Formats: sequence, structure tokens, C-alpha cells
Amino acid sequence: MSLVARYGRPDYFVTMTCNSYWSEITELLLPGQTPQDRPDIVARVYHAKLIDLHDFLIKKGHFGKVAAWAHVTEFQKRGLPHEHFLLVVDSSSKLNGPDDFGKYSSAELPD
Repeated sequence: MSLVARYGRPDYFVTMTCNSYWSEITELLLPGQTPQDRPDIVARVYHAKLIDLHDFLIKKGHFGKVAAWAHVTEFQKRGLPHEHFLLVVDSSSKLNGPDDFGKYSSAELPD
């Protein structure tokens, strides 16, 4: 709430979910092991990808210059982590019309 009071409402809500079958995880498993057998590998790979996402969103400014941000890690019932980011961008980076929104939004439907 203090971020909203100081910087205004968040402009972006970004979620990252861990996939236990990422190639970086499955390549390190021994024959017969599943990702659930090696939570240490899952956690290390997730953390590395989280740092990459953080750099992409905040340091490299994919959505523009970030004025304020917050994130939280949560765990699903099956134990996999996922992340929620709230981003408040600088006034010069805010979206102004419908054409701007199409550059940053996407949806995928699985087969």
C-alpha cells in the first residue's frame, strides 16, 4: 500500500511459474529420477530464471523505466514456486492508447 501511496497504481502484474520439466532441470536428473526427487535442482534453476526475469523487467526496462516494483514468491500445493511482480513505470513509459497495449500483452492456449 505504501508503494501505491507514493507512486500510484501498478501498471503491470507479471507472473512467472516454475515448470518442473524445463530442460535445465531434466538434463540434471539421474535415470529414473523425477523433478520431485530433486527439489534442490528445481530451486536453483527457478532462482536463475527469476534473476533473468528481474533483469529483463527492471534493469533492462522491457516495459520502460521502472519507478517502483515489488515481488513475492509463493508455492503451489505441489511445491513448485511461482512469482508475482508488480511494476510501476515512470510517467514517460506509461501506455497511452489501445495500440500500445498490444505490444505487451499476449495469450496462449495449449493444444
